[in-house]
Amino acid sequence: MRAVDLREKFLSFFEENGHQRVPSSSLVPAGDATLLFTNAGMVQFKDNFLGLNQSLKRATSSQKCVRAGGKHNDLENVGFTPRHHTFFEMLGNFSFGDYFKEQAIAYAWQLLTEVLRVPKDRLRITVFEKDDEALALWQAQGVKKEWIYRLGEKDNFWAMGDTGPCGPCTEIHYDWGTAHAAGPQDTSPAFAGTTRFVEIWNLVFMQFDRDASGKMNPLPKPSVDTGAGLERLACIFQNQYNNYDTDLFLPLKTLIARITRRSYGDDAERDASIRVVMDHTRSCTFLIADGVTPTNEGRGYVLRRILRRAIRHGKKLGQEAPFIHQLVPAVVQTLGDAYPEIKANEVLIEEIIHEEELKFHETLDRGMGILEDALGKVKKSGSKTLDAGVAFKLYDTFGFPLDLTQVIAKEHNLEVDEAGFETHMEKQRSQSGHTVGAYGQGVVNSKLIGTAKSQFLGYTSLNSDAKVQLLFSEDGQTDVESIGVGEVGHVVFDRTPFYAESGGQVGDSGTLQSASAHALVLDTRKSGSAFIHTIKVRSGKIERGKSYHLHVDAEKRQFTAINHTATHLLHAALRALPDIGVRIQQAGSLVTPQMLRFDFSCPRALTPDELQKVEDSVNTEIRKEDPVSVEEMGIEQATKKGAIAFFEEKYGDVVRVVRVGHEKTPYSIELCGGTHLKHSGEIGIFKIVSESSVASGTRRIVAYTSAAAQKFLFDRSELVDVLADQLKVAADKISDKVASLFRENKQLRNELDQAKLKLAQSSARGGETQGSLWEKKKDLKGLQIVMERVPAVNPKILRSLVDQIKDKLKTKTVVLLASQENDKVFLCVGVSKDLIPDFDASAIVKHIADAVGGSGGGRPDFAQAGGTRPEGIPQAFEKFEAWLAANG
Repeated sequence: MRAVDLREKFLSFFEENGHQRVPSSSLVPAGDATLLFTNAGMVQFKDNFLGLNQSLKRATSSQKCVRAGGKHNDLENVGFTPRHHTFFEMLGNFSFGDYFKEQAIAYAWQLLTEVLRVPKDRLRITVFEKDDEALALWQAQGVKKEWIYRLGEKDNFWAMGDTGPCGPCTEIHYDWGTAHAAGPQDTSPAFAGTTRFVEIWNLVFMQFDRDASGKMNPLPKPSVDTGAGLERLACIFQNQYNNYDTDLFLPLKTLIARITRRSYGDDAERDASIRVVMDHTRSCTFLIADGVTPTNEGRGYVLRRILRRAIRHGKKLGQEAPFIHQLVPAVVQTLGDAYPEIKANEVLIEEIIHEEELKFHETLDRGMGILEDALGKVKKSGSKTLDAGVAFKLYDTFGFPLDLTQVIAKEHNLEVDEAGFETHMEKQRSQSGHTVGAYGQGVVNSKLIGTAKSQFLGYTSLNSDAKVQLLFSEDGQTDVESIGVGEVGHVVFDRTPFYAESGGQVGDSGTLQSASAHALVLDTRKSGSAFIHTIKVRSGKIERGKSYHLHVDAEKRQFTAINHTATHLLHAALRALPDIGVRIQQAGSLVTPQMLRFDFSCPRALTPDELQKVEDSVNTEIRKEDPVSVEEMGIEQATKKGAIAFFEEKYGDVVRVVRVGHEKTPYSIELCGGTHLKHSGEIGIFKIVSESSVASGTRRIVAYTSAAAQKFLFDRSELVDVLADQLKVAADKISDKVASLFRENKQLRNELDQAKLKLAQSSARGGETQGSLWEKKKDLKGLQIVMERVPAVNPKILRSLVDQIKDKLKTKTVVLLASQENDKVFLCVGVSKDLIPDFDASAIVKHIADAVGGSGGGRPDFAQAGGTRPEGIPQAFEKFEAWLAANG
């Protein structure tokens, strides 16, 4: 049976049994900062399990999952086992206070043994050791008692955390037979190292709420959360012990073999690399489709690690040029129908991967030689640990993350001094003035909010009376009865006209008052269904249970709405651009009263012509004064109408659709919960003020509208008038005049540089000729070292002198030249190529730069530094000579 048919049979079975089929959510969890990625089917249903969303009783889904960071991190195992993945599909059925153990177990057994016809004698069951009920229910299904095994809390008990919802689980295992056993002792899934029995389905029964004392309190509405790995199930029906041998990976495997000319199945090490590349290509494809791009932090850093690991294993397969991007079509071929987002973004995914491949190949080419040489020296010395200084230099100079160095060292059976590396990092942070501020101050503890809800009235009203449900202290960690004059706190009302920060739009501010109290509402945020108002009391006190009149700042709301509607127009205009528009998707936004910021996926910078087209298109739509309409409808209906969804937002069955323009020919149509205008003409004017890079494959546009745009254009016009007056030309001739001045300036600078170079060559060491620089060279442990202070010249001239000296002396040469220009110091270090990698100009210059109060860097053959302490030049020379003596 094909995996695609297996997926459909699973979902159809539960659909026929009263479950609602729910599409996979994004790999970027909506509104859940506790998770890097969606790593299980239950993630999108958290609110349902917690009782915050009661729209569903039963659900089924095929959820795309990534486990490559945090608690669930399978990255280093991937490729070396038959079943570890960073990306996988989890099939599941869920009950939210509806059916419980009996029906869940019956459904699982019926689907496996009757619908899918898995032989009953190949299935084994594990239950929590204290769960007599589950054991009895399995026996009622006809499972032999000797095929059911009791296991402890470590294996068969699920918990969301130390406290909160939890419960026992029961697992279904498939018996692959004695041929796959780890040994004669491998006779049941209870054996810790089993390779014969593979878990294929986990049924979790959420029936308790564990409190801080450890007491298990029964939940009023127990729920069911199950998960079955599609890849593992596919193995059974295709008679393949290894997940990577199923049809889910076949197109990838075939394409890799064709590109690399390396067959699968002939060599264990090669096979592991092929499996790594297959798995990681799938992860990268899906992560980028869901808006993640390679960066140096958070989700983007995990994506970068996954992709770079794939590239390294590609090199093991003989691929010295980028090729991972060429594998994306094979992923789309296999999974594009089930997950259309990867098909829609196929070209963009390929471009982002290719760009990252090019960057990393350059990084590897620069650093691998030094690392391999260092590893060789460690082996010769008999040590088992790579020095932290080498690891730090690779990180600081060549961009090698520590984990990459560790992986490569592990392949040589060596470790890296991680503690020492962190010491180097800490020293660098302190030198650069790095500080970390407090995080999370003022965020209300969600556990204190519980199931509180606020009715939102703000789409139709800016005023309302409301009753205080909850009050919290300024730090958000304590519930209080009142907040007094001058104090800051947080309030949850039963109803509110205040919009809570969401979808990139900032929260409302305003006032609340009664006959005896008055407070400013500084901000509004949301936790679950509760709107949290941050307030500062001006008079009286705000008390729990009392009612107050709430009033939203109308001007702030109006300007925010202007920028939010303009953001929708910008998004539509970008997507309408020829060629590049189809690859653009929203990656984030910020909508404030003052400006709008829009992040979007794009493999390159937009040209000035493209930016002008976008701006013109938006302003044309503004002049049309098209209506802005809001309509609620089912998610499927909205999608059919062409409404665009944002990957980081969580949508229910009924969604809010914002359309700009007429129904049959809308300019823009998006799913959005934000506040908007009545017609596009209210925006007035739209002006793009910047376009820049945020991360690899992600661009950012900042724009102004209305009064802010008008002021920006007025200021620019005034500046043009000032420049025209200063340059003594008409306004339309400023560009020509500036170009002419640049040419003259460049010519004069070249002439000045040539004069300075001649002066430096003739006056080094008190007027001696340039030849004396190398003739005065010192011999130190077989090295030719030149260490000189030359007259005031810029770094370009200093570098030219270094190159001339290296060219003259040829080999075994290390040069340090220093120069002072006003209060600035320039240092240049050069190393002849025959001394690399034993000597590294970048490492030398970083070692000596602090003597002149500066810092620097560069390549192994040439590096430079700047500083502000001319009096430190002699000390820099001393450190230079001492370093060479110690390392020669």
